[in-house]
Amino acid sequence: MEKGNISGCGGSIIRYSWSLALFSFVLISFSFVLAADSIPSVCCSETNDGALCVNTAQENCAPGATSSPTSCETTSYCRLGTCYDSGEGICMENTPQSVCSEGGGTWDDRPIAEVPQCQLGCCLLGDQASFVSLVRCKKLSSFFGIENNYDSSIKSEVECIEAAQNQDMGACVYEKDFERICEFTTRAECGASGGVETLDENAGLSNERKFYKDYLCSAEELNTACGRQASTTCYRGGVYWQDSCGNLENVYSSDKSKSWNNGKVLEPDKVCPPNSGSNKNCGNCDYLQGSRCSEWDGVLGLGKPADSNYYCKRTDCTDSNGDSRLNGESWCVYDSIKGNGLDTVGSRHFREVCIDGEVAVEPCADFRNEICIEGSIETDAGDFETAACRVNRWQDCVFQTERDDCLNMDRRDCTWKKNVTGLYIGGGSSSGTIGFTNPTQGFTNPTGGVIAPLTGNAINEGGITNDDEEGVCVPDFPPGLKFWEDGTAGSVCAQASGQCVVVYEKGLFDSWSIKSGGECLKDDWGLGANQVCAALGDCGGYVNYVGEFSDDGYEWKVNEENLEISPNDINKIRQGITGHLIEVVSG
Repeated sequence: MEKGNISGCGGSIIRYSWSLALFSFVLISFSFVLAADSIPSVCCSETNDGALCVNTAQENCAPGATSSPTSCETTSYCRLGTCYDSGEGICMENTPQSVCSEGGGTWDDRPIAEVPQCQLGCCLLGDQASFVSLVRCKKLSSFFGIENNYDSSIKSEVECIEAAQNQDMGACVYEKDFERICEFTTRAECGASGGVETLDENAGLSNERKFYKDYLCSAEELNTACGRQASTTCYRGGVYWQDSCGNLENVYSSDKSKSWNNGKVLEPDKVCPPNSGSNKNCGNCDYLQGSRCSEWDGVLGLGKPADSNYYCKRTDCTDSNGDSRLNGESWCVYDSIKGNGLDTVGSRHFREVCIDGEVAVEPCADFRNEICIEGSIETDAGDFETAACRVNRWQDCVFQTERDDCLNMDRRDCTWKKNVTGLYIGGGSSSGTIGFTNPTQGFTNPTGGVIAPLTGNAINEGGITNDDEEGVCVPDFPPGLKFWEDGTAGSVCAQASGQCVVVYEKGLFDSWSIKSGGECLKDDWGLGANQVCAALGDCGGYVNYVGEFSDDGYEWKVNEENLEISPNDINKIRQGITGHLIEVVSG
């Protein structure tokens, strides 16, 4: 994919001016102008291209869209808040109101930490549990067709898992067709009347259900027809014994007597240590160590477990970098450099998940409307990586004139670029632009002469200032634009404009020297201006996600002569190592 010839962050005008100063000094100026022929002036709730909450020209707003002549962040329909969707079971922070409504979600102006529907708690799903938000619990309950059971008092995933595991389990005994029937289940599911029963060896047959906590149905004292340890099965990710009636027993171990525990329930860790997949004779599979129950598949290096058709199989994955990933871990993947205003044309963010030994790829929304973010959970086995796709909040970056506002990651996804001499971008006005006047406009070169080339230390150092507080705010993750079509792309790219003036001084002996602005003639100046353009979106001269460079998106002129980015500098751009030109001020 190559860049189109976008107006803005392109076009140039060269002017000359001269004047005679005392002692016959002559001043001559050059300028490089980034045209801005389509100036954003309103905040559109939706553009003709389908983009939401973008500052652009009025004619780019979709029919029927809401628009206001102000910054999007100050409008009611585009202000940021929390969006939650019970149908999908998701919560998204820092989401514009119109974006949330467009997607069928419910918008709340409070931070995500203050929205009850988005607080994490324990979602109990039968004998399973998941530490999720309330809206996610409702989605899961609906999916499995069971009653919603959500406990907000539980504040960690470990506590949530324990809550599910600590439900009373035991033998539910009753008479049916003159036969003593037993089911291994919870007391609630048993439906026994009264409290938890103690064992009564002399109890006769009865239609009344009785619940015996912590007893297996194969316990000799219960006098049922269920024989112990007849087969194995998968349960809660581990390998468990089953009795001849199909009831669950304790976790599998080749030491059958220890596992049976005289017909009493025994915690898996007391049967055998958590298994990472290296012990075929223990069914206490450990999810965080990267193993779970699987049917025997003749895996190389392990013999078949005794009396079991199931074993703890390693379920970790190997990512594209060759790193090992635990089952359930998720991480971000990018098909080119990302962040700091450097995302390339056509690039996209992805989330990958390790699921039972296989890596599943989940793309974030196209045109970088979503970005991938990462985090981790600290466990005994080390950090457990997590990742998610969320909305890219780039729309109001160019309106930020203060560094701290620009780098406020709670509200927006922006980065602070050091100043490029003469470059103007965005600004604080409602239209999102700051106008400038060409100080040499209307002047001509009366001599028609060609200025002598500059040499050596005549060129001032720089091109980018070193004052961290003086700079421009651009998207941290530049949005993808439909630059091959008329519309939003032109208005986004046109937000930057600039001119760089070089002043020459003529000496007494017709010698010329630079009085000021020598940085304007250095390649670094053009590269710096171009890099800001690229950070706005798919603008300027830049590379696509496979490393192909296109120069269709910029025009650079000095003295009416077209200049081009040098092959060496193109290689720097391609490799993402353009030195201080892409240096980012850390937050």
